[in-house]
Amino acid sequence: LMPWLRRNLVVLIAGAAALLAGGWLGWARLQPATLPQADALWNTQFSDLAGKPFSLSSVKGKPVVVNFWATWCGPCKEEMPDFQKLASSDLGKRIHIIGIGIDNAANMQSFANKLGITYTLLEGGPTSLDLLKALGNQVGGLPFTLVFDVNGKVVKSHLGKITYEQLQDASNRALGM
Repeated sequence: LMPWLRRNLVVLIAGAAALLAGGWLGWARLQPATLPQADALWNTQFSDLAGKPFSLSSVKGKPVVVNFWATWCGPCKEEMPDFQKLASSDLGKRIHIIGIGIDNAANMQSFANKLGITYTLLEGGPTSLDLLKALGNQVGGLPFTLVFDVNGKVVKSHLGKITYEQLQDASNRALGM
């Protein structure tokens, strides 16, 4: 082959390979993550605010939004009305919304009463911070939200305040919509 043709062919092949690699990486980032550590969540026994035992395994196999929060967390307080709005919507009737508080039940109940929270709240206590890390939140920051589809795959993992629109979008994806 002529030198200029060979050079152009090498550049074309390298460019095509880079384009394919970039496309694959972009596609892979958009795929729902599987969390082998999610078993730690499903297998953890919590208590509801009345002190009754609650196991998340009871909702496994259903679309679930799990939000880790605390009464002393500013962004948590700001986003909780959006979780309640979702829970009260038609969409919320088809997806379980669970708040796991890094606090004690008495503080959480008082807080929930003030804000009119009716979705499931569970007492996680300080040991839930270890669970956060096992679920991919290495800094242990709050709020932290995970949205699971019916197969237990994470369709959304979000550290920090989440918006209502993000909750709606992730809930729709969890429901296969």
